[in-house]
This record gives sequence, C-alpha cells and structure tokens, in this order.
Amino acid sequence: MMNLYIISLKDLIDLLSRLQPEYSIFVPYRKGDRIQFAPFDPAREREMEFGGVRQTQPIKSFISPSREIVVDGCRKDPRPLFIAGVKGCDLQSLKLQDHVFGSGDVEDPFYTRKRKEAFIMASDCAYALETCFCLAMDGAPYPRKEFDICLSPAGSYLIVEIGGPKGEELVKKYKTFFKAPSRQDAEARDKSRQSVANQVSEFIRQRRTPDIKAVRGAVKASHDNTTMWEDLSSTCVECGACNLACPTCHCFLLYDERSARDGDRRVKIWDSCLYKTFARVAGGANPRRHLYERLRNRFDKKFAFFPEVLDYFACTGCGRCIEACPGDIDIREVLKGAVSGKWEKPPHR
Repeated sequence: MMNLYIISLKDLIDLLSRLQPEYSIFVPYRKGDRIQFAPFDPAREREMEFGGVRQTQPIKSFISPSREIVVDGCRKDPRPLFIAGVKGCDLQSLKLQDHVFGSGDVEDPFYTRKRKEAFIMASDCAYALETCFCLAMDGAPYPRKEFDICLSPAGSYLIVEIGGPKGEELVKKYKTFFKAPSRQDAEARDKSRQSVANQVSEFIRQRRTPDIKAVRGAVKASHDNTTMWEDLSSTCVECGACNLACPTCHCFLLYDERSARDGDRRVKIWDSCLYKTFARVAGGANPRRHLYERLRNRFDKKFAFFPEVLDYFACTGCGRCIEACPGDIDIREVLKGAVSGKWEKPPHR
C-alpha cells in the first residue's frame, strides 16, 4: 500500500489553504440535490462535497473554457489550476480532449499549457444517479487514471491514492498531513467502490442500456434509419445543452470582436453541432440543414467516428446530457434503438 495514505477533512482544508497562493483552486460544493465546482473558500467547509457524485460542470469547462480570449498572456488568473473532486467519468473524457487539442498537426497552446500545469485531485463517487451508465461505456464510478491524487471518502477521513509524479511530490512536501493507512482502510475503500458499481449496474440493467461491445458499429449501421432520427429530433429545440454539458464534446467557433475599451480581439467559444448554422459554409450551403441530420451527426461522431480513428467511444456515461435535455432525448434509448435496429418511440415521448 505504498501509494495509499489517509488524510482528515480538517487537514485537507488546511492543505488546500496552504496551496491557495500557488494555485487557482476549485472544489465541489453541494447546492440542494446538485454538486457544482466553485472557487475554494475554507469558510464554506460544511458545503464541500468530496464524495457525492459527478458535478454539474464537466472538467473541460476549466481546461478549455466556454469563452476564451485567444491572446497569449491574457489569463485572468496566472496561477495554474487545481481541481479537486473530479470524478472518473470526467477523467475518462481527457483522452479525447487531449487528442483533439494536444496532438496532430496543430496544437492548441492554451489548452496544453493549462492541461500540463493543472493539478487534478480526483475522488470516488459515493453513490450513483439513475442517469449514470459509466460501466456500460467501459468506465467506473471511481478514478482509474489521469489524476495526480485520488480521494476516497471513508468516514471522518479520506483515503489518498497517488496517481503520478505531481501527486507524489505534493505528498512528500506536505508529508505531515498524510498518514499510513491500515489494511482495513484499503478493504473498506474497495467495498465502497463495489457498492457504487453495483448501483450503476442495476440502473444499466433496469434500462437495458447496451454496452460498448453491443454499440460498436450499431450507430453507423443505423445511419439510413431516417424514421428513427426524425422522431428523435422532433422534440429537440436546438439549444445545444447536450453538447455543452458533455465532457467529450469539443467543437468551438472563432470570431473577432471589437471593443472600445479592450480593442480588437479574437474569441474562442464553444459551438454545438445541433445549431442550424454549425455546418453552414460560405455562400450559405449547409450539408446538414435538417435537424435530424445534425442530431444524427452528434451520435455518429461519438459512436462511429472516434471508435474508428481513436478506438475510443466519445461518451463516458456521465448522464449529464439526459438531465440537460429539455426535449427529453435520452442517449440510452437512442443506443438501444441503434443496437436493436428496430426503433420504438419510448412511452414518455
């Protein structure tokens, strides 16, 4: 258990307070039945939720913000990011985001700098939501990689797992905060993780959500099932909420704006493949002018394109899009229809 330690919540708050001059720290806070990231404030200790379930904001909103001025050196906060409480479904999305913005012929220097500098303090899910289906997408309700340190809530303290050199350096620097765990601590963590995984498995079973083995090739095969895509798009209001809430969606738009106060500048903002103007080109031509074509493109990109080019399904099973959609479009029902080849309109639609 060389990579495992324990830390009390009090010591964790003290540690974060000491790190605050060095990092721009965000931690999860509970607001009613939701958990969301906000700047670290030690005075709000009772609202902090290092267990819980995935937050409302995907991790991409920190590393690749929804609106960013494309000028080097214009960051509002020069300190590197420190994001605490990141869940497994968000960490799983980083493979795709890194591929899009950090590899290939052109690298996004803003993304790669923030990604390289960021310290990720992950944490296990303490329970699952009905919309969670990470296990079906080859994920887990606890972090497995892409973190510097992982926290697993265990009563009045947290079990700490080191995930990389930055985590190891932090523990070494602040070693008085970290204590050796017992064998029972590790066993309790494994038992808790299995309990939450069982919850997710039960939700998957109840919904009959297909896994990636069943999904592979199914969306591509359903491309010409126009009836299915037209029916699905009939309640879509083109708000783009599914794209904005999704941890793997990454499309963006560049535009120039003029400001009397700040002068001319180039701005990068999130875009959505559901927007009518998304695929429109100069001259007004639009290869996806029908809404059903744009909705189909969203699923094609996630379940056909990326499995072919990256051997990666661009869905982590976080369920955010299900909660965000005002049109009641459920990604699990779409996948079931694609896999079966026989689209049946869900009763609630």
